[in-house]
Amino acid sequence: MTALPLSKRFLLILGMILISFNFRPAISSVPPLLELIKTDLNLSYFIASLLTTIPTLSMGIFALLAVPFSRFFGREKAIFYAVFLIGIATFSRLWGSNLLLLLGTTIVLGVGIAIAQTLLPSFVKAHFPNRAAIITGLYATSLTLGAAVAAGLSVPLSDLFGNWTFSLAFWSIFSIIALIVWFPLIGQKHSDSPSHVSVSSVFPKTTWSNTWVWAISLFLALVTLLFYSVLSWLSPLYMSLGWSANDAGVLLTVFLLTQLLGTASISALADSNIDRRPWIFFSLALSAVGLFAITISPLYAPFLWVSILGIGLGGIFPLSMTLPIDYSSDEGTAEKLTSIVLFFGYSLAAIGPSAIGLIRDIFGDYYLAFFSLFFINLLALLFTFKFKPGISISLP
Repeated sequence: MTALPLSKRFLLILGMILISFNFRPAISSVPPLLELIKTDLNLSYFIASLLTTIPTLSMGIFALLAVPFSRFFGREKAIFYAVFLIGIATFSRLWGSNLLLLLGTTIVLGVGIAIAQTLLPSFVKAHFPNRAAIITGLYATSLTLGAAVAAGLSVPLSDLFGNWTFSLAFWSIFSIIALIVWFPLIGQKHSDSPSHVSVSSVFPKTTWSNTWVWAISLFLALVTLLFYSVLSWLSPLYMSLGWSANDAGVLLTVFLLTQLLGTASISALADSNIDRRPWIFFSLALSAVGLFAITISPLYAPFLWVSILGIGLGGIFPLSMTLPIDYSSDEGTAEKLTSIVLFFGYSLAAIGPSAIGLIRDIFGDYYLAFFSLFFINLLALLFTFKFKPGISISLP
């Protein structure tokens, strides 16, 4: 694909930033309000956890739709429609006091996020193949910023509006902004593509036999499970220890803001070397230290350990998303590999928040749940040594 002129490339980067900002607010705005939602709707911890589990699962299941959508509509237009879905689902949470409607919006959110975030890495492969880590880090930073802003403001907005449903629906405004900026890109000319496409035609049987597809997918599943489990239950953990909703929300915001530091700095540093392993190991080592400290002594210097955890998980996310770009032989493979990796990665990771909620229901506290996350972190650390540079994957 021919590189865009500088002005359009700037618009593309700006559009990517605004699009990716929409990927997490509808999810990260829930945990600080989880106890309020649980009480208001009379939910168990397990059912409450579905508000973050369902969109994560949907982001995995529907990731395979991204490539057919891209082939049918064109990549830019497919992303536009996906963000439109995110906006509609988020706005619909005005009526979130209806549990079925609230859960339904999480499915639609997952569909929109799955398609849009799956297609963005192929943009990077097409236009910034030699700067994959830093450009991936750029939209990952925006994604994390969106999560942090929503987590930090969800309780104040709920207090301001006097209703948690208004707080959840507020974040639809950023979908509107992103769509306005992205709109000029949807008229770009695309190569001819078949009028009818399906998952089976895009992903033939031979696609699923590549061992690297499975290795990257499992790795992404582990690190994504860690992120969403911490995102969902960090605030409730500290509220169970006597913290107020505002204070617990501040702690979650610190976790997400320090993720920004990890995302921006580690992804930039990782571009200085084609071997990503030292930075993957460093990121996971930090998150392991943070998780261990929070598990063993959650009230001792919590902001320090949460910050270390945030930097580690913030650094590992763009690096894990860079692997499909690094290992793809071409733009089409990058699109397919990202779709498959996100399908398996997010589908497996979706069990994390629900598993934590179930363990909390059974044992009455969070100790065992967070200790299990520490061991999952160690397992992800073992994968580090597998991801050597110089591997080229070509998917039919």
